[in-house]
Amino acid sequence: MYKENSFYVKLQNLAGLDLRDNRGKIHNLAFVLLGLSIALLRKRDGNLSSLHRSMENKHQELCTFLGLSDSTEVISRSYLPVCLKRVSLLHFERLLFENYGIELSDEQKRWFAGDGKELRGSIEKGKKRGEAIVQLVDQENRQVLGQSYYNGEKESEKPCLRNLLTTSLASGQKISLDALHLCPATCELINEAGGSFLIGLKNNQAVLLEDMKFHSQNSKPIFQSKQWEKGHGRIEHREYELYDISDEYFDPRWEKVNFRSLIKVERTRIDTKTEEENKETSFYISNENAKIGDELFKAIRNHWQVEVNNNIRDTTFQEDRLKTKEKPVSKVLAGLRTLSLALLNILKPKNMVAQLEKFQDDFQLLLNFLRQTNFL
Repeated sequence: MYKENSFYVKLQNLAGLDLRDNRGKIHNLAFVLLGLSIALLRKRDGNLSSLHRSMENKHQELCTFLGLSDSTEVISRSYLPVCLKRVSLLHFERLLFENYGIELSDEQKRWFAGDGKELRGSIEKGKKRGEAIVQLVDQENRQVLGQSYYNGEKESEKPCLRNLLTTSLASGQKISLDALHLCPATCELINEAGGSFLIGLKNNQAVLLEDMKFHSQNSKPIFQSKQWEKGHGRIEHREYELYDISDEYFDPRWEKVNFRSLIKVERTRIDTKTEEENKETSFYISNENAKIGDELFKAIRNHWQVEVNNNIRDTTFQEDRLKTKEKPVSKVLAGLRTLSLALLNILKPKNMVAQLEKFQDDFQLLLNFLRQTNFL
C-alpha cells in the first residue's frame, strides 16, 4: 500500500481527476499519470504506444503493489491522449515543485541557468516551430526550479522566461541567460528584485557589444584567470578577463539595469586526434559586483548545465522523438519527464541510462525506489 502522505496520494486529492470515457468507464487520472511516470523510468519514452505498452504490461503488478482492486482497468491506448488533454498542468506542476522542487533562500542565493528547448515532436507538418519548454536549472545539480511553455509559432521565449522568473520567485536569485535575453525588461526585473544576472553579449545588442569591445581594448582588467580542461576528445584553454564598468555611460534605456561587470572569455579548443585548433571570443555582462570574479567565471562555465539537462531529455528520455498533434499532451509528458529527472536526482546515479535499464529489468526495484522517495 502507498504512504498516506505520498506524492501519489496528493495527486489523487487534486480536484477533477476522476474522468469518465465515452464507454462510461471511470479513469483515475492520478493512476494514469503514475503509470506514465513508471513507463518513463523504465526507459520507454519516444513513442506514446511504447509508454502505453509499459502501462499494460506492468498494470497487474502495480495494482498488487498498491493494493488496488482486481477490477481496476488500464486505460486504452486510444483514450490515453484524450485523458491527458484534461490534465490541469498548472495544478500538476505546482504539486510537482512543492514536493520535489528547490527551497529558495534570500540569504544564500544560488545560480540558476535559464533556457528554452523546443519539443520537436509537437511541430505540425508544414510548420517550423512547435511547443517549447523554458526551464530554470540549478547550476550545481541540474535540479529544475520551475518551468513554463510557449508556442514558437506565435509567442516569444523572452516574455515566457520573465513570467517564469516571477512565478517561481527566482528574480531575486542569480540568473545566467543566453544573449537572447539581454534586454532592458528582463535585466530590470532581476535587478529591481535584488537578484543578479549574467547574460551573453552578442550582435543582437550590436551597439552595446561594440562599446564593450572598445572598453576591453582600452582598459585594464581588474581580474584575470586561466583554465585548462581535457576531455571529450579535446583540450580547451580558457582565459577570463573581468572589467569594472560601473562608471561607464550607457544608453538611457539601460538606466535601471545597473551594469557593473564585463567579462571577456577567449577559448582555444584543440582536437586531440586532428590537432585542429579553434578559437573564439565571448563577452558577458552583469549587474554583479566586479570583485567576485571567480564566481562569475564559474557561473559562465556552469551555464552549460542547462544544455546538459536538455541533452538528457533528448537522448536518455528521447523527448524529441515522441510525436503528437495534441499540444497539451506534449506539455503533460514534458512535466512528467521533469518529475522523473527530479526523482533520479535524489538517487544521483553515476550512469543515468544504466539506472533506467535496471528499473526496466527489475520492476520491484523501481517500486521500492518510488516508495523510498515518498512518491508512493
